[in-house]
Amino acid sequence: MQTFKRLLIYLKTQPIHYSVGLLLSIISAATSIYAPVIGKQIIDAITQASAQNESLALSFLMQKFGWFLIITFVSALTGYAGFLLFAFASNQISKSIRDEAHHHMQKLPIVYFDNKPAGKISARIVNDTEVLRNNFYQNFSNQVLVNLLSVLGIFIALFIVSPKIGTTLFILIPFFIAWQWFYVHLATPINQDWREIVSELNNQTAEVIQGVALVQLFHQEQQMIDSFEVQNQAWLKNRIQSIRLDGILSWDFSTFIKNLVMFFLLLYLGTQFNHGVLGYSMGTIYILINYISRLFDPILNLVRMMPTLQQSLAAGQRVFELLDEPIEEDSSKLLQLKQGNIIFDNVTFGYQANHPVLKKIHLTVNTGQTIGIVGHTGSGKSSLINLLFRFYDPQEGGIFIDGQRLQDFNRESIRDKMGIVLQEPFLFSGTIASNVHMQNPAITEEMVIDALEKVGAKPLLDKLPKGIHEPVIEKGQSLSSGERQLIAFARTLAKNPKILILDEATSHIDTQTEEIIQNAMNVLKKGRTTFIIAHRLSTIQQADQIILLDQGEIKEQGTHESLLQQNGQYAQMYQLQAKVIH
Repeated sequence: MQTFKRLLIYLKTQPIHYSVGLLLSIISAATSIYAPVIGKQIIDAITQASAQNESLALSFLMQKFGWFLIITFVSALTGYAGFLLFAFASNQISKSIRDEAHHHMQKLPIVYFDNKPAGKISARIVNDTEVLRNNFYQNFSNQVLVNLLSVLGIFIALFIVSPKIGTTLFILIPFFIAWQWFYVHLATPINQDWREIVSELNNQTAEVIQGVALVQLFHQEQQMIDSFEVQNQAWLKNRIQSIRLDGILSWDFSTFIKNLVMFFLLLYLGTQFNHGVLGYSMGTIYILINYISRLFDPILNLVRMMPTLQQSLAAGQRVFELLDEPIEEDSSKLLQLKQGNIIFDNVTFGYQANHPVLKKIHLTVNTGQTIGIVGHTGSGKSSLINLLFRFYDPQEGGIFIDGQRLQDFNRESIRDKMGIVLQEPFLFSGTIASNVHMQNPAITEEMVIDALEKVGAKPLLDKLPKGIHEPVIEKGQSLSSGERQLIAFARTLAKNPKILILDEATSHIDTQTEEIIQNAMNVLKKGRTTFIIAHRLSTIQQADQIILLDQGEIKEQGTHESLLQQNGQYAQMYQLQAKVIH
């Protein structure tokens, strides 16, 4: 019920369209119900004139028939106009919810995405909001209003035509309510399972697409097919359950009740003779049969709308779960970075509070220094950088830039001062230029070209027909890993950050390209503080400081030469890599 109320609140964003649409729907329902009244008048006039052997004026028939056509036309026109207004409003509301969900998603903390498959998150933003548009705001809101108005109007009309029959048929209302409740009770779990299954299908499909190379390389096609088949079979079973429920409690049951009521109506009318004269006129019998026949269509539609409502509520609940995820509280204070001195003051951090991955880290980095960070997988290297970007905050201790505690400042203002190149560069669909300037109007095309040339990407530009305007498909799959890395590196240089972070950024670059980047870095790192996470120790030999992390602790710290003299873990790593190279 809470989800239903929240969905209704969004109707307030389109008050004019829904108000006018509702008014037109009322007019459509009213005129539709009134049309048979004119039909009754025509039938009664004809039968009465025939019984009395009198002629009926053609002008009377033409007038009545003309009114019948006009009212029918008005009913159809207002119903269509109302539908268009509801459809327009539903699309606007769906867009607003999708925008809100997409905007909110980008404000969620990084930890939210750690254990959430991308396919399931995107399904809530795209698929579930589409279900809300089609099933709730367009079909449900429109059809429920129209059918409720029709049922109410037909009951009132029946009561006016025959108070006795109208009153008798009111006993069906509790039955209809019980019918509705029973249907909803059975349909709810089916539709909730359906949304979860669809979400899982989306996630599995996205996962296969993202890892298609590995799937084919390790011959996992059949396993992926089998896994998908399990979910797809679950989807099919769920839909068959829904069809069976819909068939039994909607079509078959509704037809049975409709025929039963019609039988008792005709049976009752057959007893209404007084001295051989039927107590109801032919026109009255026509309108009673017409109304009762039409009564069950909107009732059936209301019952059949319940699965649609349940699907909408399930989709709405999933969207609202995303919207209700708390965003990171952020300070309005902006970080002022002047020099770039960084201090990690006894920092302890864990993705789970009781399992620290960094322990009592104390590190001082002066302006313009280059810091190399090495260590085995899982030692805490990337976690150190995640804290620097405030993707996470430490459980103990603090990180200071120019004496300013990062936890006290706005995250965006912190990240605005930093640039990063990751081990796996991510390129967006667009062009090479758009992936470098990232829609920053301050970065001109000349600056884009300059940044690319400084990182050694000029040969790449020379071979592309459109240069920096060459299209980039999803994730830059048409480019080599080294070329993608160069573009990501140019993106960081164009930003001109005060602090540079290279997170194993040279792991996918050949030796020649690595040398080009090193030369560019010697120029660009002047006046900047630089962190380099590296597996290749050759990339950090000139660093001012090298720290070796082991199980979340700094085990060794110094220059390349001093660490070799210590003959510790760093020296062993260097000697091992030297053997591999030779």
